Amino acid sequence: MVCCLNPKCEKPLNPDTSNFCQQCGTPLTLLRQRFKMVRLLGKGVFGNTYLAEDRDNLYEPCVVKQLICQAQGTETSQTVVEPFLQGAEQLRRLKKSQHIPSILAYFEENYIPYLVQEYINGQDLQQVIESQGPFSENQVRSLLLELLPVLQTIHDQGVIHRDLKPAHIMRQHSDGKLILVGFCVSKQINLSRLQQTDSVRENNSYAPPEVFAVDKARPGSDLYSLGATCVHLLTGVAPHALPIQGGEVWVDHWQQHLSQPLSAELRPILEKLLQTDLAERYTSALEVLREVRGITQGISLPLPQAPSAQASQTASSSPSFRPQSKTQRPQQTKPKPSLPVFQAEVAQVDANGQLINHQNLDISYIQEDLGKGVTLEVVHIPAGRFSMGSPPNEQHRQQTESPQHIVTIPEFYLGRYPVTQAQWRLVAALPAVKREIDAMPSTFTGDNRPVEGVSWFDVVEFCNRLSQLTGKDYHLPSEATWEYACRAESKTPFAFGETLSTEIANYDGTVAYGNGPTGRFRQQTTSVGKFPANQYGLYDMHGNVWEWCADHWHGSYGNAPVDGSVWQDQYFFACVLRGGAWNTQAMSCRSASRIWEAASEQSNHIGFRVACSLAKPVSQ
Repeated sequence: MVCCLNPKCEKPLNPDTSNFCQQCGTPLTLLRQRFKMVRLLGKGVFGNTYLAEDRDNLYEPCVVKQLICQAQGTETSQTVVEPFLQGAEQLRRLKKSQHIPSILAYFEENYIPYLVQEYINGQDLQQVIESQGPFSENQVRSLLLELLPVLQTIHDQGVIHRDLKPAHIMRQHSDGKLILVGFCVSKQINLSRLQQTDSVRENNSYAPPEVFAVDKARPGSDLYSLGATCVHLLTGVAPHALPIQGGEVWVDHWQQHLSQPLSAELRPILEKLLQTDLAERYTSALEVLREVRGITQGISLPLPQAPSAQASQTASSSPSFRPQSKTQRPQQTKPKPSLPVFQAEVAQVDANGQLINHQNLDISYIQEDLGKGVTLEVVHIPAGRFSMGSPPNEQHRQQTESPQHIVTIPEFYLGRYPVTQAQWRLVAALPAVKREIDAMPSTFTGDNRPVEGVSWFDVVEFCNRLSQLTGKDYHLPSEATWEYACRAESKTPFAFGETLSTEIANYDGTVAYGNGPTGRFRQQTTSVGKFPANQYGLYDMHGNVWEWCADHWHGSYGNAPVDGSVWQDQYFFACVLRGGAWNTQAMSCRSASRIWEAASEQSNHIGFRVACSLAKPVSQ
């Protein structure tokens, strides 16, 4: 069958042999000579959504969104078309995520804008409710734990979904991943001008009051829609279908429609999500996530095929990621005198980025033979204490780097370099422990370049295989041990001093830090060890690739361990990255700088280095 693209057509489906729509006479041509409309998936306030075939891509299925606006087909509609295309471009630039469909194309044809996206083979939550009935409270809690980090990711990059509801939250059949669909990119359309038909009320019953004033959409608007979605999941009734009682709208009485009363812990969270005043609502998805995590500790939640369930299982079952006890005292074992040493080229710069000290230091290390002439070296890091986080006066500091706190670190070993592609390839060829990993994931290829494009789960598997090969305890460093090793007893923003230059690190040097110089933007990774090391003999701790840490993401250091141990939760989605990368500015390369990413993320600016504890003695 072929579908007519006339948005007013009442019966758009036609036989494949038809050249014109049998209902309205519209020509049945390929959209942009490429996309064949197969069937209508849904009608919305601002347009229709179609299932289509991409003739330029082996007839792969895709989804086409068609925008309908007033004065359609005339030049006056450009006031809507231009913002639509701008919104589509913003969505396209959204950092590649496994939880958002890829955009294949966006364009205007006959004054009508279109957006073409990847087709997701899965089931949306609207279908789940219709087939299985309302969700339990525990199911809603588990959904929030999984969905809130995805929302935080898009909000951090300036994108508001604007149409969040059960029909736009999908569970992918192939791997169980949660996928957000149905982004509303037509930001400048004013809902208040629309005739309030039943269709409009139904489609916007999840929207907060401020969405009708277009210029006021904020992350909090999505959070209101998330609360409305939870109401639908818990009651089995869409907000627009909840009856008005005594003049009260559904927000005031929805709890009367629950089959079981909500717990005293979850009820205030949903009530705050559903505040009609934006100022009374949560300010970020991360803020909600903290509260949901707080009420979920120790509760076993149903997480069928959820990324957080897979992550939790991986973290709890992997011996490489057992958090140390917070009462554990640092070991004072000294490195063996027989350990070999190498000479590390170490540099220091002044506040203007000028080299003021250059020397070679003897560094103790252990070398692992991976075969085929490839080795992996870990450097001895002495025990000590340091102030973790950034001081209030540090330029470009973030609130996530506070509060500063003293951490005691036991001695350990850390990779001299980020893991290289040659090292990765050999370990990837070893028998799997928990999962398969791609032997060649990197974009910027080269045996001596850092491996990139690897997820947190991938690097856990790498560490597990390396541990089996060597009989030693290899794992990702904790966030605290990473920062301690990066600082190498320095108290400045960088191990090299007050600023950074592209002569001593690989980052986007087009913007200076402090009084430092501007420099090159190489736009790719560089071979490990190309630049000077820090005082501990570690290379590329600033720039080149972001490095995964073992810790799950926490938005501050409140309640953080003070013994250097890994900080993990039972349920999680995101993990910590440290050090900056080739495509970040110097501010992101500071010793204290920290970001988070979905544990499943695979990007060409993300790599890692391994750590080795003394729980299993390191010996040659």
